Formats: sequence, structure tokens, C-alpha cells
Amino acid sequence: MDYQKCARELIGYMIENEQLFKFCHGDVSEIARGEGAVLLYLMDHDGVNASEISQRFDINTSRVAAVLNALSKKDFIERTVDPLDKRKIRVFITDKGRHFASERKKEVESYFQMLLEHFGEEDTQEYLRLSSKMNQLIKQLKSGI
Repeated sequence: MDYQKCARELIGYMIENEQLFKFCHGDVSEIARGEGAVLLYLMDHDGVNASEISQRFDINTSRVAAVLNALSKKDFIERTVDPLDKRKIRVFITDKGRHFASERKKEVESYFQMLLEHFGEEDTQEYLRLSSKMNQLIKQLKSGI
């Protein structure tokens, strides 16, 4: 098997899928890439600090600061000084941010549900199995195993 050819094909599909998702789904979120993921994370981890967000998403702190500034301008988050460590800032999702993230999550889940329904049960299970296997392999390679 020509794995280099397969890799090129996979990369092409990934790029095309990303572009098609944007085209088909439109800009429903009205939010920049990365901000939605942070909001969804805050729904389950309210009160984390910027370094925790940086570690979770494997992005540098300056990128986290930019995302948090954008979310703050939209009134989706509030930042407060940690009472136990004045050097740290805790990030909390607002009701407006929680509502937006919840709606965004519903939209994305609905979209992918529709795609998977078109796959059918057998292909959906196979796709999820292979996706899980790919994620595990990427994690292993990233950690040097």
C-alpha cells in the first residue's frame, strides 16, 4: 500500500471537509474559531484560570488571552481575581455565554447527527471506531510512545 498517497488523500479530505462544513453550516456561531471550544469547556469547568485553558487546548497563553478578551467583549465570560492567589485570574462563563454555548452545541450535534444518519448504522459505528483509533494513535505519538 502506498501510505504516502493515502496520507495525501486523507489530508485532502480533511481540508475539504473543513471547508464544506463552513459552507454547508454557515457562520451560525458568529464567533471566531477557538472561542466556542473554550466556552464549551467553561460550561463544565467554570472558574478555571488561563493556564489551565492553555494546557487543555495546547495553545500558548497569548492565544488564550486573545480568546478570553474576545469572549469578554461579547459578555460571554467574566474574569475575577482568585481570592486564594491574587496572581491568578479565574474565568467564569456568564448566563449569556452559557446560553450561546448551549445553542451552539445543539446546532453542531444536530448537524453531525444528520451526517451520521446518512451514513447508516454500520458505517457510523465503523467511522466512530476508526476515529477513536486515530485519536488514540495521535495521543500515543504525541506523548512519544
